Amino acid sequence: MSMKEERRKKVLIIDDEDLVRETVILALGHAGFEAEGLADSTQAFDHIKKGRPDLIILDLYMPEVSGFDLCRRLKAEPETKAIPIVMFTGSNETVDVISGISAGAFEYITKPIDGEALIFKIRSLLSGPRSQEGTL
Repeated sequence: MSMKEERRKKVLIIDDEDLVRETVILALGHAGFEAEGLADSTQAFDHIKKGRPDLIILDLYMPEVSGFDLCRRLKAEPETKAIPIVMFTGSNETVDVISGISAGAFEYITKPIDGEALIFKIRSLLSGPRSQEGTL
């Protein structure tokens, strides 16, 4: 890689819905990100520690390990606490938004996902230092 080339930012999408996961991976790939997906939240923690993504997009409601629980676990570990997490779900209930941000997410997006808004938010989160744990 030359000095002028920049490493593509790595984004991990964790969602048990195949269509959602694949759609987001495709959109991120077209936007220049290195994107991969996981359907199983139970193996996500180990995968994240090994793969060290630059950002995680995490569904709130998944079988076995919820997005809330995985987010809290990631934020409790020194190796993973600085990774920005964008939570997303079909719910736009205020309690879910507050719970997601309280668990440590930087952003909260509702489904159906607006691809342009998602790309904008990801670029914004990855462009520089963040001065607080979460934003609305």
